[in-house]
Amino acid sequence: MTVRPHDLTDLLLAPTLIDLDDVLEAIGDLNPGELAFEVILVTNQEPRDAGERAAMLLEFLRFRLDLHRWSLALTDRGLSVEHGGRAVVLGLPPNVRDYLAA
Repeated sequence: MTVRPHDLTDLLLAPTLIDLDDVLEAIGDLNPGELAFEVILVTNQEPRDAGERAAMLLEFLRFRLDLHRWSLALTDRGLSVEHGGRAVVLGLPPNVRDYLAA
C-alpha cells in the first residue's frame, strides 16, 4: 500500500533528506579534529562525553538546515529523520560514527 503525503511537512521530506545527505557527505570528508572543531564552532560547547557529542552533533545538523518540522534522532542504524509516526534512517559516515563513539 502506497503511503501518501498528509501535509506540507510530508511533501518536504525529499528535500530535507537531500540536504541532510549533502551535509553528512561534506562532514564525512573531515578528519576527526576538523569534525570536532566544526561541531564545537556551531554549538559553542565542548562535549564532555559521548552523550554530549551525540546531542551536539544533532544540534549542529539542526543549525545548518531547515528541517521543515522533521525531527532528528540518532539510532543504532544511523540518523533517523522522523515526523508523524514515520521515520527514514540515513547512514552515518565512518568518521561521524567514530566521533560519536569516542
